[in-house]
Formats: sequence, C-alpha cells, structure tokens
Amino acid sequence: MSTDRDTVRSYDAVAAEYAAEAAAMPEWVAAEIDAFVTGLGGSGRVLEIGSGGGRDAFALEERGLSVRRTDIAQGFVDLLRKGGYDADQLDPLNDNLADPEHPGAPYDAVWACACLIHVARADFGTLLGRLAAATRTDGRLHVSVREGDGETISTEGSAAAPRRYVETYWREPALRSAVTDAGWIVDEIRRCIGRPGDEWLSVRAHRA
Repeated sequence: MSTDRDTVRSYDAVAAEYAAEAAAMPEWVAAEIDAFVTGLGGSGRVLEIGSGGGRDAFALEERGLSVRRTDIAQGFVDLLRKGGYDADQLDPLNDNLADPEHPGAPYDAVWACACLIHVARADFGTLLGRLAAATRTDGRLHVSVREGDGETISTEGSAAAPRRYVETYWREPALRSAVTDAGWIVDEIRRCIGRPGDEWLSVRAHRA
C-alpha cells in the first residue's frame, strides 16, 4: 500500500517487536471500534487493511464481527499465522481485494486504522476507491491518518541495518474531499490524541 518499499521492508524486519509495542489498545482506537461495531449492528464481514500484530482484529471479533486479516508486510502475516490466525499478504493498491472465502460477495466494512499513513498522497484516493468498490452499499469505513502537513521520512535502527519509514500527513478538508471523491459518505472526522503530540484524524464513513 506504500509506494516506498523500504517502509514495508522495515516493518518486516521488526514485526514481532512492533506488535509487542502496539499491543495496548489506545483509548481513541477503542472508541472508534465501539462506533464501528455499532454502525454495523454487531455483525458483518470486515476487510482489515494493515492488521499488524492483530490487536484490532481480535477486539472486533470479540464484538461479533468476522475479520479478514491482511497486511502488506509478510512479517506481520507470518506472525499472525504463527499465532493461529488466518492472514493474507495483500497490497490493497494493486492486489485483488475479493475475499477468497466468499467470492463475489462484497464486504460489510473496511477497517484501516493508523496504516494508510504510509500511502503516498497521489495514491490515496485510488486506494480508497478500490476499497469502496469491494464494499457493499451503506457498508462502513474506518480510516485514520496523522494530522499535519506534507510527508516525513524517519530512520531507525543501526547504521548496519537502518529502517526507513515514509509517512503522509493530512488536514481535514483535503482528507474529507479524498474520502468523498472515492465513493464514501463521511459521517464524521474526529481529532484524536495518542501520545502527546501524536495527533490523528479518524474518519467514520459509509459506502455511497
């Protein structure tokens, strides 16, 4: 889902470490899960983009939803499978999004929490449009991105094994336009705070 392959390789290299660091559920994500489940009436098939270590999928399934776990990083897919969960390596910008367990049947919802920050701005609308095409009319969408301007490139790790991450930031008007133009109806965009200085825009939307 990122045009920057170094970002994907970086997650592959630290999948288990990242999953452990992200295991605790932030309050704002828990609130978004509540709204998402309520919007679906407590049941439905969900395509999760960027499953990571599986934290959100587990919470969604505890609330009665059926989740197809996917991630572009094979490291996360391997980690999930090792934990006993079905998971698919999937690039949502390029791969077929159809559920192999339910061919021809659209999803009831898409959950993409804090992962589309790695999608280039030029590809963001295309990706959201592909997700809309895979979702039934009136199906739900959650997507969250970091609030801000431009892009950042951060480097972590050692000089011998550097890890490089590219992130795209959004302001609400442009984000709302991108989601709407891709075939979704925006119900609400909420400003959420994770760690101090870690500001998110969380979109609640449904399929037009």
